[in-house]
Amino acid sequence: MATKKDGSMFDISSLFEQELSAKNEDLRRQAALAMLPKLRPSAKVTMADFLDTLQQHKDVWTAVLGMSVVEFASILSGGPRIEPTTPKAAPARRTRISDSQKNSLKGAIVSVLSQHKNGLSRSEIAGQIGDDVLATIGVRRDELADKLRQPLGQLVADKKLHTVGEKRLMKYHAGAKN
Repeated sequence: MATKKDGSMFDISSLFEQELSAKNEDLRRQAALAMLPKLRPSAKVTMADFLDTLQQHKDVWTAVLGMSVVEFASILSGGPRIEPTTPKAAPARRTRISDSQKNSLKGAIVSVLSQHKNGLSRSEIAGQIGDDVLATIGVRRDELADKLRQPLGQLVADKKLHTVGEKRLMKYHAGAKN
């Protein structure tokens, strides 16, 4: 650890000043972008005069330089403001459940359906499985209904469950079909 005599390994004041400077620049850019739509040059103003006026204001000119021509014209004409395109967050990748997770889900499904003689839909089964069971299995609640498709199909194929109805109206019942 550095002592006061050796000088600190980092200077809190300079770090603070850097962060403050970055925030100041961001705020100035936002203010410049917010001010641009309010500009309404008259037909008497030439393009050269207009751009010269903008160049005199450093923050505004910096914001303008970061825009495309179409975006700049759209802002000046009062049209819809086009936000710069930022990459959208990629949707979460689907993950497969392991055989042990699948077997645990099968046990939970059979347990839930044995308590409901009138049968349940896939989403109703997902709602009946407790959070403690999900934590043990390692499946999140928001993805549970989708993860139940394969175990349910395997249980039906193994004749441990049977179905009544079709598609959205399908209900799963415990035991083989009578």
